[in-house]
Amino acid sequence: MERADPAPSGGITLRHVALHASAQLVVEDVVCHARGAGCGPEEVSSSDQLVFPTRGMFVRHVGRDEVLGAPSRVLLFRAGEPYRVSHPASCGDACATFTFAPTLLREAVRLHDPAAAEHTGSLLARADASCPPRAWLLAQRLVQAARARAASLALDEAALALLAVVLAEAYRTRPVSRDGRRADTRARHRAQVDGVARLLAVRFAEELPLDALARAVHASPFHLARLFRRETGLSLHQYRLRLRLHAGLARVVDGERDLTQLALTSGFSSHAHFTDTFRRAFGVAPSACRRVLTARQLRELSKNLEVPLVRAP
Repeated sequence: MERADPAPSGGITLRHVALHASAQLVVEDVVCHARGAGCGPEEVSSSDQLVFPTRGMFVRHVGRDEVLGAPSRVLLFRAGEPYRVSHPASCGDACATFTFAPTLLREAVRLHDPAAAEHTGSLLARADASCPPRAWLLAQRLVQAARARAASLALDEAALALLAVVLAEAYRTRPVSRDGRRADTRARHRAQVDGVARLLAVRFAEELPLDALARAVHASPFHLARLFRRETGLSLHQYRLRLRLHAGLARVVDGERDLTQLALTSGFSSHAHFTDTFRRAFGVAPSACRRVLTARQLRELSKNLEVPLVRAP
């Protein structure tokens, strides 16, 4: 089922394609066509959702907070929360969305937050989280399986493994007040990290040096390198590599055959460099991602995430 949501005043048109719907899970493709870099009209999330950006880049504005939507992260859209979306690069984006049944989500969240049963609004603790490469691969393969009308039980089970990984990462990196830094200093540091993340989201295939990235956000190279790792848990190089890998994965899943051209346009030096890096990150060769998985393979992929589930004390 497909529907389009035009919003002419904001220059944004959304196209939703429902890929899978069961009592436990709804999976959709959402494509946004944006005209201009301004904010669209205010929207409100009708349910808690996991949103995986697959192409393009956007910024989600929630109150005074801004959350970058780009491959390598998962956005957590919280039920009842108003937001607006802008496209600083004047481009659109594409996302895969996963909506879980509230009772299922509540049970999963309770493992990290025992008080979740008392929540009356959104069950999600924060607006975004990093996404380990193999979890991101599973999200893409789930979309691929949903398009191919895979067995509902296998797809739902694999999606639960994905949910567990995302929640573990979200609670592991839940913001806390630390080292007594003033609020304005923290905000400035966050803005510098976000500024570099936005730049890399658009220009990840380029060999931008550290000093150029630092100048772009008015920081010293030493300060930026330390700050970025502290705030994201990744070095600048690791973050850019994830963007390159995720861009390559999206093209492979969509049927891209020319891996040499894909490698060069994604920032890799050669076909071999791309294939070796892809295999190390995702645990499979690019060619394997073109095939539609059987139910058994989908279950095996979800088991191989190797991310421990941390329960709340």
